[in-house]
Amino acid sequence: MQASQTVIKKFSINQHGRDFIVGDIHGCFDDLDHELNRLNFNDQTDRLFSVGDLIDRGPGSDKVLNWLNQPWFHSCLGNHEEMILTLPAESAEGQNWYNSYGGDWWLTLDPAAKDAFRTAFAKLPLVIELETHHGMVGLVHADIPKGLDWPRFVRLLKMGDLDTRKTALWGRSRLKRFISSPVKGIHRVVCGHTVTPKRKIVTKANVWFIETGAFLQDDIAGLTVLSTEQLFE
Repeated sequence: MQASQTVIKKFSINQHGRDFIVGDIHGCFDDLDHELNRLNFNDQTDRLFSVGDLIDRGPGSDKVLNWLNQPWFHSCLGNHEEMILTLPAESAEGQNWYNSYGGDWWLTLDPAAKDAFRTAFAKLPLVIELETHHGMVGLVHADIPKGLDWPRFVRLLKMGDLDTRKTALWGRSRLKRFISSPVKGIHRVVCGHTVTPKRKIVTKANVWFIETGAFLQDDIAGLTVLSTEQLFE
């Protein structure tokens, strides 16, 4: 089953306000609300973009539809949304996933509610391109295959290449291994998926990893929300 009919969604420069990018939320929407208040986020002019994994593990996954309905909030697809779309809860693999990876909230929903979530998640693109005054920023949940530039990466996704799609949603090589080469054809790339060492933002050339483990709720974990301006400082 194809989990996302949309490969890419493009956004032009925000001429009236600021743009922010948030790491994996994993249901921590109260924490996100707190961060936006701290940043004086203006929902009339500002925009918020997510690298995916909106749900599971944290306490408020059921709030995700309210956020996705906001005209200023945009997200790409994460592997946790992908599993909702592709993995039947009644299967053995499904039971293992939902019980082991924070998806128990999903098992309590009635069929109509599940359909509403699936409909919303199926609209999420695999990648987002965000134009800024400093250059183009690409958002993808997990990673980009080594050696691919951004245009070819997007092109392979559009062709339905399964290996490229798997890397986009599940890859960890760039962060876990010594891959320091930039992704050419784009100014910045922002990813989530893998909790970063010491819960700090990690950069590999022009690729930023901002999953800092908000759902862990420990002394060093937290939700990362950064402005696109910070990517070019």
